[in-house]
Amino acid sequence: MTSGTKMRRYVERYWAMLAGATALTACVVTSIVLIGGHAVDGLLETSALQKSDGFERLIERQPETLTTLLTGLTRDPDEESEIRDLALLSGIRTFAIFGSDGKEAYRTRSDQFDWLLRDRAGGMDTKSALAPSVLERRPPFRLLDRLSDGSYVVTSPLTRNGKVIAYVSTTMDLTSERAGFSGAIGQAWLKILGIVLVLGGVPALFYVKRKHKIAEAVERIDFLANHDPMTRLLNRRRMQEQTDRIISTARVTREEVAYCAIDIDGLAEINDSLGQAQGDEMLRVVANRLAATIDKGDLLARIASDDFALLHRRAHKLEELETLAARLHAAVSEPVELKGQIVRPKISIGVSRMPRDGRTQNELIKHAQLALSRHKATRNGDFASFEPIMDEETDRRRQIEGLIRKAIESDGFELAYQPLISGDGRSIRGFEALLRMRDEKDGYISPAEFVPIAEARGYIKEIGSWVIREATRQAALWPDHITVSINLSAVQFREGDLARIVGEALQQARIPGHRIEVEVVESLILDRTDSVMWQLRELKQLGVTIAMDDFGTGYSSLGYLWKFPFDKLKIDRSFMVALDEGQANVGEILETIITMAHRMRMKVTTEGVETRAQADLMRSLGCDLLQGFYFGKPMPAEDAAAEILGRFAERVENLVGPEEQPVPAGSIAKLV
Repeated sequence: MTSGTKMRRYVERYWAMLAGATALTACVVTSIVLIGGHAVDGLLETSALQKSDGFERLIERQPETLTTLLTGLTRDPDEESEIRDLALLSGIRTFAIFGSDGKEAYRTRSDQFDWLLRDRAGGMDTKSALAPSVLERRPPFRLLDRLSDGSYVVTSPLTRNGKVIAYVSTTMDLTSERAGFSGAIGQAWLKILGIVLVLGGVPALFYVKRKHKIAEAVERIDFLANHDPMTRLLNRRRMQEQTDRIISTARVTREEVAYCAIDIDGLAEINDSLGQAQGDEMLRVVANRLAATIDKGDLLARIASDDFALLHRRAHKLEELETLAARLHAAVSEPVELKGQIVRPKISIGVSRMPRDGRTQNELIKHAQLALSRHKATRNGDFASFEPIMDEETDRRRQIEGLIRKAIESDGFELAYQPLISGDGRSIRGFEALLRMRDEKDGYISPAEFVPIAEARGYIKEIGSWVIREATRQAALWPDHITVSINLSAVQFREGDLARIVGEALQQARIPGHRIEVEVVESLILDRTDSVMWQLRELKQLGVTIAMDDFGTGYSSLGYLWKFPFDKLKIDRSFMVALDEGQANVGEILETIITMAHRMRMKVTTEGVETRAQADLMRSLGCDLLQGFYFGKPMPAEDAAAEILGRFAERVENLVGPEEQPVPAGSIAKLV
């Protein structure tokens, strides 16, 4: 947070206190000015009265001079000049003598004609007179008036034997004294103000600072109570509260809203490969991009480690959700550099809508999660919208998960073995071990259905380890030239102990490593980490054969064929389907793959061979091994031993002999 932002938030939070302090300071300063002004006026009035009193006593001590000034007879210029000088020394600018009748008898000069006449000997008579109200006052008194130019005029009676004999009016210019008084009082008030500010301001400052810290702590506590500290988005609790409020309002207003469950794909792999810190950075980047993309009024929260929830308002049309999902994908998928590696984040989105898919928050969340699972599984489009059939699928998944747990606890899994035939079709070279699990009716559940559930629920590591042990045990019961191929899941590479598990199984079965072949999918290599490549090299050191499964269905990145020395490529069964459909250039592509693999000293296995024509073509192209229903379906180990190992050579010679006609599928079925 910048200093400008902190200052703005500080002002916003304490503006009332700052305004109050400013107003209080202004009041104090105004009071000081007013009180100081009154004090100065009072001092000046006192000074004026004192000066006037002193001059009056001077006049009273010189009765002859007073008589002379009143009558104007036998005036002594020197005496008059002396009185004027004494008046000036007393701070009296001019003075006037009035008779007992209030008529002016003598004035040193006239302020009205100050520009024309100065003090002159004998004074002057301006024909002024005192007001009757002054004459009616009973002595002693002093009348103080302030003129417009700031001068003070003091008028008082002179008495002798209790009788008024004259009136004296003195005019004093106290400008210099006013400046002195104002300066002294101003300095004194400034000192007092400083003391008040120190005595009141320092405690107030500590109080404000303490209150600010308390407010920050309260704000932090409130933030942590309602937000996720890492992404600064709403947390699960606050999201639930806000969603309930919006849903309640939407029921009344009939507003349509959409609840979106969002998951970051592959965050666990980033944590494992690049470290937790880089995974957290990825999380923050994705959160910021989501927050910057959603509409105003929408709610966004982090509700789990890599899961977000979005409540989208005004979701009236499906097209609007499609546009929103496209924006979210585009924003999130921008490249991110993590620890020197460029990563493109990906998300999956499941959507449920109100009232179409539910009228309560729990219903919307449940259905959005189901849609999210569908989107993660299918990867169709930018999001998956909830459909009622997903509830049935969830029940089915829950049922299958229960069967998986039961099979783990009771050793209920089985392995079926499908033969791997030499390219000329005349000898068996091994089997691929395929996992099977029975259902409640003693039938079998397709691996394509239960394996993803086992992976998602964290069972696949334990199941995979059992497959390795069982396959090596069975291989030990067969002839030494027979190999067994095992499919590996990416999950089995996460903990870095795959080579140890395989090594222990080989040691327990007492067979060499070349009797076992492991198959890895192309996506595992494309998303490779140093840990995965290191574990594959450890397996090769054990003598285990490494095959790339389903080659040709994914990216088919040729770079990884020389970066890691595979022993075998397995051509995906989709090529055999395309061949039967008569698609162009399939044969040429197959020939290219086989030739390239042989040039790189790799063997080739073709999956999905189901017809005599397919087998003949692959034999002519030089394929090393063939696998498919044409040679045998997956079967239990005992059937493989009885039907294949004992009689295979004779039957396969009859099936693919050069002088024989193709055998119908029904005859092939008898083999198994």
